[in-house]
Amino acid sequence: MSRDRELVVFLPAVGGDSTFWRPQLAALADDYATLALDLVRPAAEVSMAGFADDVAAAIEQRGYTRAHVVGLSMGGVVALELLARHRDKVRSLTLANTWAFHADAADRRAWFSEQMARMSVPEFSRMSLPGLFAPTTDRRVVEAGIAVESAKDPAMYQACWHAMLVSDHRGLLANIDVPLLLIGGALDAITPTSLLRTISDSAACARLVELPGASHFSNLDCPEAFITALRGQLRGARGHGDDRLDPAPEATFELPAGTSAEQLLRLLDHHGVQLLASNSGTDFTPIIDALARLDRASDARSARGRPRWGLRIVACPHENTVISLAHGHALLSHRPQAAMGHVGVGTAAMGMGIINARRARVPILVLAGHTPWYEQGRPGARSNFVQWGQDTFDQGGYFREFTKWDYELRSGHALDVVVERALAIAESPPAGPVYLTLPKEPLCEQNPAIELSARARQTRARASVPEPAALATAARWLREAERAVIVTADLGHYVGGPEALLRLSQVAGVGVIEHGKRNFFNFPTEHPHHLGFDPAADIESADLVIAVECPVPWIPSQSQRARAPRVIGIGVDPLFGDLPMRGFPCDLNLAGDPAATLRALADAIGGPAVIRPELAALHEQRFTAAREAARRDGTRERITKAYLSWMIGQLIDDDVVIVNEYNLDPWLVPRRCSDSWFENSVASGLGWSLGAALGAKLAAPERTIVATLGDGAYYFNAPLSAHHVAAAQRLPIVVIVFNDQAWSTIKSSTRGSHPRGDAVRDDRFALCDFNVAVDFAAVAEAAGGVGIRVEATSEVEAALRRALALARTGDRLVLLDVICERNG
Repeated sequence: MSRDRELVVFLPAVGGDSTFWRPQLAALADDYATLALDLVRPAAEVSMAGFADDVAAAIEQRGYTRAHVVGLSMGGVVALELLARHRDKVRSLTLANTWAFHADAADRRAWFSEQMARMSVPEFSRMSLPGLFAPTTDRRVVEAGIAVESAKDPAMYQACWHAMLVSDHRGLLANIDVPLLLIGGALDAITPTSLLRTISDSAACARLVELPGASHFSNLDCPEAFITALRGQLRGARGHGDDRLDPAPEATFELPAGTSAEQLLRLLDHHGVQLLASNSGTDFTPIIDALARLDRASDARSARGRPRWGLRIVACPHENTVISLAHGHALLSHRPQAAMGHVGVGTAAMGMGIINARRARVPILVLAGHTPWYEQGRPGARSNFVQWGQDTFDQGGYFREFTKWDYELRSGHALDVVVERALAIAESPPAGPVYLTLPKEPLCEQNPAIELSARARQTRARASVPEPAALATAARWLREAERAVIVTADLGHYVGGPEALLRLSQVAGVGVIEHGKRNFFNFPTEHPHHLGFDPAADIESADLVIAVECPVPWIPSQSQRARAPRVIGIGVDPLFGDLPMRGFPCDLNLAGDPAATLRALADAIGGPAVIRPELAALHEQRFTAAREAARRDGTRERITKAYLSWMIGQLIDDDVVIVNEYNLDPWLVPRRCSDSWFENSVASGLGWSLGAALGAKLAAPERTIVATLGDGAYYFNAPLSAHHVAAAQRLPIVVIVFNDQAWSTIKSSTRGSHPRGDAVRDDRFALCDFNVAVDFAAVAEAAGGVGIRVEATSEVEAALRRALALARTGDRLVLLDVICERNG
């Protein structure tokens, strides 16, 4: 896979230059194109706007349409100015040890002018720069910094100081509609983290990371921690296309000779697939043999100082874990992953996960062995009696309705095209799983070495932006509407979507509701325009609904309206063509990239980003009522699910990623950052969360992953398989089981559907209660994890704190078996 389809640009502090970014440049060299700029202009031409124009020109001169931009101190000020002047050049923004506005700018300028009146730049640098590093930073790094700053042109240096201090980007912050990471140093006295908090207060989706051992030059004080945070930002802001202006001419690489099985694995690695989760079977023998050869070759590469191959193989005892692991990894890595099952029977075991991935639009390359074609006379021919019974007329047809493409490999010929095509189709919007069956004979074939392009020649389709006339109509409808509301469920699947929705909501003055399965984080819960998770009341009075990546914007049977309101549909497929029956209107269909569409619509409406007082009051009323009711449950002896949800919300931070399978109540859990909340899909196939949480941890090892589920869902998860993977791979996640010994959701649904039925009258709910109290904490302990049983309300907070601490410092899964009061 081409490693330079995305560019990362680094902008230095006033006294620094490109050499200040050496640790980060080295760390990213294998994965991104990088460019560290020196901000240099004649003194008379120094301005933050001028530097921003220079950066935009440098991005284009390097051959890219846009870049991930990283700025420290003055570099952060220039980065904000770049976003203000050249928003289309910025894919993501990382601001370190910087500010949007300095309230004491005049005093700082006066102090600086006084210092420069009585000393030279080298003298000033020798006096001031050491105090901007942490005490533990290597003295050679500090001396190198002094040498760089001392060589600055005095006039330009002073002009930069004055220009950066008077910059004021407060008006820009609410309009930031790209992923934003803020990095501060706990020891930084000159640009304390409080300055970054003023940015995060206005940019409501921003993630703030404070490095405990860092001062002003946080990237040099704590280079490893800095790059860990930055890698997470780049991973989450990953584009699905190619940012190069002209990516055509490129190097080739040789796919070494070997069996089709070996070449398949090499191709997955080459195309950036990071995970192959797999069960095992008699059809896998060529894969097993190829893995042994590749491991030996990888060891040899490592011994020669070359990078090992990147494809991680994770063996799972059950296919349910296999498919969920790939699903969870893809959610955090933002790229397709691979899952492999044993012939048709393994495919059937993965079926629920395939359905979830299709409905959640998650790209997965689903591989499955296939019974050998030949009974004898060919390498790979049948050698076990089960292979006759496992034969099937159309294995690809098992889940064809839920896969975007399926194919049976016939030989090693054009294997590169098959893999490339599968991944491109999986990732093309609307994304989803694809299915490739692998008969044993083709896997055993010996193939010659071939020369291939270093970049994919079949690439993901790019979703477009609706035509200007349609956007103008949508903008007019929004301006004319008196009671508009935005409803979304899956926007967070698209990079930059939540940030773009935040800006539109503020520019248009419209509230946002997340409805149905909140499969992704879509909008910050604490923002005054978030109106909750139930659209029923708002739909009754709405004269315009904007349904953004939302398969079910409301429940018609629960509405009293004789006629549905006018609806604008925004998404890659606003009609949801893969759903057989869906009767919601779509009066204006804005099909295309939803994040880009929301940005374009906000531009078409125009005007400042503002908070509507009436929306803020409604937000406060709804969220406060829900949270106060849950908090009061803390006085009860039995643990309620509401109180457990509320306490989880009180104790987690922005480092935590929630993987929820039903019981955690989103009203009670504050979330502000993209990729911080996931659920399975609108299909709601249970048995997903444990594998998905483990996959998320594989993709984002620096994050704290918390899986929340009921005891009924826990049974569905093939828990012994998931616990085995956690132990074998040393994946410290937190699992919280809301254990009420029932399928309470089914009981609640029965009460709603048959309020005067016999089940309600007699309080007899067959198929809903569990009569055996399984000790889930003991199950976790038996499988190598930590199990904690929680039975009283007074124990909840301490148990949650302990679980989070153990996961953050250890290498074992931590399971909380929380005995809850039934509410079904």
